[in-house]
Amino acid sequence: MKKILLLLILFHLYAFSDELPDLGSTSDNIINKAQEKKIRHQILSQAYLSQTIVKDPEVIHYINNLGARLLSGVPELNTYNTTFFTVKNPTINAFAMLGGIIGIHSGLVYAANSESELASVIAHEIAHLSQKHLPRIIEAQSKDSFKTSLALVFALLMSRSNAQIANAAMQTASASAVQNTLDFTREHEKEADREGLLILSKAGFDERGAVSFFKTLDKANQFSVGAAPYFLRTHPITLERISDIEDRLQDFTYRQVPDNPDFRFIKAKLRAFSGNPSDMVNIFKENLANKSFVNKNAENFALAYAYLRNNQIIKARKIINKIVNLKNTSPMIAELEANILKKEGKFFEAQRLYEEAIFKYPNYNTYIYGLTDIYIYQNELDKALNFTKKAILDNPDDFNLYKLMAKIYAKKNASYLEHKNLSEFFYLSYDLKESANQMRLAVKAPDANFYDKSKAEQRLKEIQAKILFYEGIK
Repeated sequence: MKKILLLLILFHLYAFSDELPDLGSTSDNIINKAQEKKIRHQILSQAYLSQTIVKDPEVIHYINNLGARLLSGVPELNTYNTTFFTVKNPTINAFAMLGGIIGIHSGLVYAANSESELASVIAHEIAHLSQKHLPRIIEAQSKDSFKTSLALVFALLMSRSNAQIANAAMQTASASAVQNTLDFTREHEKEADREGLLILSKAGFDERGAVSFFKTLDKANQFSVGAAPYFLRTHPITLERISDIEDRLQDFTYRQVPDNPDFRFIKAKLRAFSGNPSDMVNIFKENLANKSFVNKNAENFALAYAYLRNNQIIKARKIINKIVNLKNTSPMIAELEANILKKEGKFFEAQRLYEEAIFKYPNYNTYIYGLTDIYIYQNELDKALNFTKKAILDNPDDFNLYKLMAKIYAKKNASYLEHKNLSEFFYLSYDLKESANQMRLAVKAPDANFYDKSKAEQRLKEIQAKILFYEGIK
């Protein structure tokens, strides 16, 4: 994650070193659309490569769906220009970045006692984007020395994810400038609170999740040295802010909003994969024995995954049998059972489970990936190919599907199509240079005919044009 943040700071420090932009009265004169697009591309290209970003498709599916639900009430933003990702970090934090990017620490998911609490934080970050707080901070700093203020502002923006990086970058800026900017961002926090409540309400969540999360955070801060301070530093919480939110809650009718069952299972899965497998087994066993859990089914779900990670397949099977009846309430149960079946070597049973489950959840991409992998494993390549092609028609921007296509074509010794699909995988995961390399290999593939080569050469030109476009943005 540090690499991502440092990349963004350094990009702005050096991109403007020779020629400063026109410092007009609007924030767009500081960071224009093309520059923000380049920043977005650079952040996401590093994020998809980073080992600190959660790659689990179920976590991604859940967070994206939660984000999309919140964005439905924000007309200026949508799922095309806003991207969510989860960072493997036990601290309680979330942050908004230039380029329409919102990062969520896994520690925040652990800490939220309800889905409305989690949604309240994400809604707050969405409000930072919709209200253009990041460009407005930069614009406000333009009154000072440009290079100094830019370094300061980006240090502050980066502190939303990692305060240590911010402290290092702030050493070149004056103490008064730091305080002025912090005061300015506190006003943004209050505005994001107000807008976040409206976003939360429009999406159908319990608006009181915002205040209850503050209480959750306060409780966590009493018992933890390392978990809560990040959020408190990057989202300064004052009695005035809490009072302001409570006053505004009077405008909303009280309603009880049940959690999506997946909320508890996502929390459980993140926890199950957060530490050493044997340690996690012991933690969940102890929690169940002492009845120190919020939800018994979720705790059993976490224990089953911990057993699976620890290669204790028989014990994992025993646990899944206790919660298998919940398959109709969450698609995550069938995915866990399919993973256990595969570990048991029962691939036909796993295939049948996926094929039945996909009728109920046809757009659940975790099932699509799992079923395709089983078809490939059983050498049913034509079946895998047809299934994946159909999935791509429904989800043309899902880069994982192109990687699966490349895997199928590699097994079929179809070199041209293997490299062509790998190129699209890298293109959609923001690695343009590797995308171009793979397309060059497609052009040179021995099984490519004249028509294939022409198509690949045309696509290569498009990829190279995009590379030049980003390189030309200063």
